[in-house]
Amino acid sequence: MNSASWMYPFIILGGVLQTCGAAMNAQLFHSLGNRWLASSVSFAVITAFFLCLFAMFPTPRKDWRICPGGR
Repeated sequence: MNSASWMYPFIILGGVLQTCGAAMNAQLFHSLGNRWLASSVSFAVITAFFLCLFAMFPTPRKDWRICPGGR
């Protein structure tokens, strides 16, 4: 197995999330009627999600040997 092949699922997931974000912005624009407000609401939701995700893991990993590619 190639050492960089573990990145491909993340690249695919990023593309899927990007298309979901575009669909979410379109639905928000349809319901709110303002592109700037729809983009702001979308940004706030995504920022809140990642802040909550970051709060779940406040400390860095101690043992990097578990990670692929860790030295």
